[in-house]
Amino acid sequence: MNGRHFSFGNSRNPLVQALSLVVLAVVLVGAVIMGAFVALAVLGFAVIALLGFSLRNWWLRRQGRSRGPNDGGGSGPGPAKGIRYIEGEYEVIDADADTERRRSNERR
Repeated sequence: MNGRHFSFGNSRNPLVQALSLVVLAVVLVGAVIMGAFVALAVLGFAVIALLGFSLRNWWLRRQGRSRGPNDGGGSGPGPAKGIRYIEGEYEVIDADADTERRRSNERR
């Protein structure tokens, strides 16, 4: 080939050394600025998430207050004012017994 040998080690040329320092400084400053923007973006997302969760918590507490008294305070063991209960009876039906009953009704 042309006989040139490129070495990426230390150069004794002061101009090359100065240029290397300038390039290194520019790259370092760019990395610091880029890191600052990334850190600010992450911090911004965290602040937005915190505001969202705070707003949701406030809204749920507000909705809880409008529905009735909190767990800690109550006038007694009865239902709270404005709350209605529907009473009823239920019967537990066994799945096997229900199937057996249907078969006996079909035979008739």
